[in-house]
Amino acid sequence: MWKAFLYTERYGRCPFMSSLTSSSIHFSTLNDMLLHRAANDPDQGITYLPQGEGHEVHLSFSRLDLEARKVGRALTEVSRPGDRIVLLFGEGVDVAIAFFGALYAGLVTLPMAPPRPNQPREDFLGLMENAEARLVLTTRQMQPLIAAMSSEVSFQVLLLEDLPMDGPEASGPTGAASWQPVAVAPDDLATLLYTSGSTSRPRGVMLSHGHMTARLQAISLLNLQGGDPLGSLTVSWMPLFHIWGLLGAVLQPMYMNIRTIVLPTSAVIERPVRWLRAISHYRATSSGAPNFAFQACLDSVSDEELHGLDLSCWKVAPLGAETIRADTLKQFAERYASAGFSSRAYFTAYGMSEGLATFDVRDTEDKPVCLVVDRKALEEDRVVLALPETDGVIPDKQTLVSCGTPMMGQRLLIVDPGTLTPLGEKTVGEIWNSGPLISDGYWRQPEQTAQTFQARLANGEGPFLRTGDLGFLHGGELYVTGRLKDMLIIRGKNIYAVDIEHAAEQAHPALLPTASAAFSVPLGQEEGLVLVHEVRPEYADLDVDEVSAAVRRRIGDVHQLPVHAVVLIESGTLPRTQTGKLQRYRCREQYLAAVADEPIST
Repeated sequence: MWKAFLYTERYGRCPFMSSLTSSSIHFSTLNDMLLHRAANDPDQGITYLPQGEGHEVHLSFSRLDLEARKVGRALTEVSRPGDRIVLLFGEGVDVAIAFFGALYAGLVTLPMAPPRPNQPREDFLGLMENAEARLVLTTRQMQPLIAAMSSEVSFQVLLLEDLPMDGPEASGPTGAASWQPVAVAPDDLATLLYTSGSTSRPRGVMLSHGHMTARLQAISLLNLQGGDPLGSLTVSWMPLFHIWGLLGAVLQPMYMNIRTIVLPTSAVIERPVRWLRAISHYRATSSGAPNFAFQACLDSVSDEELHGLDLSCWKVAPLGAETIRADTLKQFAERYASAGFSSRAYFTAYGMSEGLATFDVRDTEDKPVCLVVDRKALEEDRVVLALPETDGVIPDKQTLVSCGTPMMGQRLLIVDPGTLTPLGEKTVGEIWNSGPLISDGYWRQPEQTAQTFQARLANGEGPFLRTGDLGFLHGGELYVTGRLKDMLIIRGKNIYAVDIEHAAEQAHPALLPTASAAFSVPLGQEEGLVLVHEVRPEYADLDVDEVSAAVRRRIGDVHQLPVHAVVLIESGTLPRTQTGKLQRYRCREQYLAAVADEPIST
């Protein structure tokens, strides 16, 4: 029933870095950026740890440029500028070479994760068909994964190992070093970033060279930690086969000319302490992750492993891409204070594939900045501030984390999705965003592009990006409360799925945090609430009735709602996107398909 899933780094909507003087150089295309770094900073680059620690593999900018030229020259023999090419790679730095090689050939890249076990092939093939991609660049190791699919969709498979490469004569007059990349302009597409599919079917977000470099510039100009230079090294474990992994681990550091330490995602998922050890060992000043990574360091790092860590160097720890939980960050800061970590390092953010929006750049000890609000008022789209929380759980209060203020050039509005009119502060509505950090739209989907990227207020003002996220402004700062499509209406109450999930996860120690899905299903004339939870591996022999009853009591106490069904599943089996975001819509589809075939115990 439930697909197997390997957790991957979910952070990606807002890459990270501190402000450095070298970031004042702006590049009009990604190709120009690598060419400049290879010529002026040839030895800088990426250090990859294949096992997550120990052995190092270094890829300098000069080597990356040379290898990309080899790939690019070979690709021009089988393609035309503007063709779309799928990059299908596992863990490792080869995907960075393939990415720039394709850009050097003037192609539009589609970095994709290898199909997961039991993943429907139509997911992968659907993206290829939508992008009209007829080329797949991959490795011999990945070839068996796509062999069966080539009979369903016509495409040419190219193996990185088999592309014509130069020998020692690469630097000669006819070698790859002398080959000139295909000329590209800022308006030319660099990549199609397929949206996560966390709430709907994926769509290809068009990102041009100019748009990508504008995002890199905007992030480099963030005034983190008062603008003080924070060194020249960052640690990343985002999957490089995803465009946001390339942004955080390759493109942003290249733009700012800083060194990157890259760990395989699987190595950090297996042992989260490897992330912290890399920061400590290499004295990294910046490293970002979503909330779930900080939670994993609370759940899976022993006191013995904590001994010897020195995190005093960690000055910038951005968070985004999923719900940020104040309790997780508070507990992390308290536990790792003995290792030198300070909550001053937290920099919360809000953004999405379609456009960046906000960043909290304050340099204060009291972080993250939070608001405690009345839960019942929030269910009515009103924001009523409550007194600060005391110890223990208070059902009628909820803590929300600030995502900061709009980034440079961005304009943020909270809009009534029904009347299309702006709302005042402390009123919940849909988040609308406009400015230079918004992408150009969805690939060959004009109607959806118009609906999402060209929205206008009732008075005609616009265009704006309709994010589909809900939130409110307080003191000019953004607080995200949920997704419009994840709003559940049950017995006349507006409830955010994430709030139900957070409450239910606290019902019993057997339930994994940030590993549940809440959704509604039709029950006659009304909607019924269903909760699906992953169970900690050490609770293999748990009493299902006991846990289900605890969840029902908890939801009844906090939200005054009945629960139609509680489904308990193995750890790591909730359907998620390539970057780890929960796919509630797919979870709902699987549940409905399962109950149509056989009864489910609750």
